[in-house]
Amino acid sequence: MKQALRNLDEKTTRYVLPVGLIALLTGMFWIGDRSDYHRIFYIFVAPPTFAALLVKPTRIVQASNNAIFLAFLAFSGYTLISISWSGTDESFSSLLKRPFYIALLFYCVALIALTTPKRIQTTLHVSIACAACAALISMAIFYGSGGRGRLDGYGALYNPLLSSHVYGSFAALALGFLSSTQHRRHLLLLLISVALLLAMLLATGSRTPLVGMGAAVAWIAMTRANRRALWILAATFVTAILLIIFMPENVTSRGLSYRPEIWKEAWSQITLKPWLGYGFDHPMSFPIEGIRDAFADPHNMELAVLFSGGLLGLLLWLTLYAVTLRFAWHNRHIPLVIAASTALVYGFAAGLTEGNSFMSRPKEHWFLIWIPFAFLAGAAVMKKRHANLETRSNQSTH
Repeated sequence: MKQALRNLDEKTTRYVLPVGLIALLTGMFWIGDRSDYHRIFYIFVAPPTFAALLVKPTRIVQASNNAIFLAFLAFSGYTLISISWSGTDESFSSLLKRPFYIALLFYCVALIALTTPKRIQTTLHVSIACAACAALISMAIFYGSGGRGRLDGYGALYNPLLSSHVYGSFAALALGFLSSTQHRRHLLLLLISVALLLAMLLATGSRTPLVGMGAAVAWIAMTRANRRALWILAATFVTAILLIIFMPENVTSRGLSYRPEIWKEAWSQITLKPWLGYGFDHPMSFPIEGIRDAFADPHNMELAVLFSGGLLGLLLWLTLYAVTLRFAWHNRHIPLVIAASTALVYGFAAGLTEGNSFMSRPKEHWFLIWIPFAFLAGAAVMKKRHANLETRSNQSTH
């Protein structure tokens, strides 16, 4: 019986979890309905991860024993406590599932890092290739059928902004790997992927990913500081100039989309409850003069955290980013860390002009926030595992 469980556990961590993770990362492109995308996580990621933790409970401690995961626990714990003063219509059990699902994502990546660490990077490379293919197919269908206006997206993606969240995250990941890979074959594939994904972002007409990609390139320039990073920086600068010259409507046609007015109204409401906020999942409504319907979110992720959790919640949120980026800076020689941290920086910058779902069920916002966090926490687990193996090896030789 024990041997059967051991074999099942090995197959789960070696094969089931990586495949489930690829399905989660790429599902937006090939699944037809958003509710079906949720089921990818509920079927292929959550149950096998939970089962693997039950078989070997000691791995819970191994996977949790890093500063990134502990910072996530602190933020999510406070967020759940804030439900006690929230005006939400959701039950506590329903809201509890959200950080629980995110924790399972962290554990899924961590379990792979503990058993087959090389498959984490392979999982991301395969997913980037799938995203590039999806971008190519989407653009072919769009432009082949007339291609006017903004490209909404296909599959579970149904509007330009949400499409830009997902494709932009993959573009940042690919750019991060491109800045650090040493394999010529990988270099060519990543160049093609970056080109296709950036073309897809331009086709959506969204400006949010332009902000995110600018921050991502700046992060690469700081962390790598080599010739390739300078080439990426120069290429970004040239692309920005060409975009302004040949496609100025992508930047200026829609003005500021009421962002300053929304932020001003959000800040006005926040000042009424600045310290602890309105509580997690409290309804948001920001009326703007001259607009018939009130906006349901502040179009700024940090303002959403501040609205829900107050200054204390925002402090814990920023601490999570600070702890993670500190780890990324000290381990910037690792390609996985560079790629995941570039995606994290992209998501943070993109969130400055869009979004409010900082703790949601599996959807587009996970690509901006929790998926990069999970891979960086997995990298921290991998590093600690490697250090422990080296210690044991040294002890055995002595």
